[in-house]
Amino acid sequence: MQMRDNSTIRRVSWIAILTGATLFGSLIFACATPFAALGALAALHLNRRDAFVLTGVNWAANQIVGYTCLNYPQSWDSFAWGAVIGIAALVATGAAVKAESMLRRTGWVQAALGTFVIAFAAYEGSLYAATAILPSGSGAFSAKVILYVLSVNGIAFVALLALQRAGLALGLAVPRHGAANA
Repeated sequence: MQMRDNSTIRRVSWIAILTGATLFGSLIFACATPFAALGALAALHLNRRDAFVLTGVNWAANQIVGYTCLNYPQSWDSFAWGAVIGIAALVATGAAVKAESMLRRTGWVQAALGTFVIAFAAYEGSLYAATAILPSGSGAFSAKVILYVLSVNGIAFVALLALQRAGLALGLAVPRHGAANA
């Protein structure tokens, strides 16, 4: 029983550490929370339940910081976009989990890159689909914006992988059984 409690405490603590790192990074990159990077990392290193918990906690933290500290507009479309972002983040995580399970036998690097690309496409595709019913700016999905979001997610993915590796080395992160934790 003691070992299981310790594992649960470590899992919850690691989710909190990853959430803090992601929030800090999103403040640096103008509130562009890297949900695709987070979903890919979660798919590679966490069990399925923890992957979705991490995504949900990060979405909630992002919304709380945005509306309480960063003066997000308090309008129906802002709240709707907030919900859509949460759904898109969960879709990205689900796509990443599925991709990782299919790609894990191809080698770690290929699985990591493929999982990231699929998570990013699922996230951006979900957001783009929402423009059919929600208002958005004409440049919201321009090549420049997409490349910026991709670069933020790419940098975040590399940083999160390094943090994961450090967390494993220090015994803070709980390794997922059967995952490629290289």
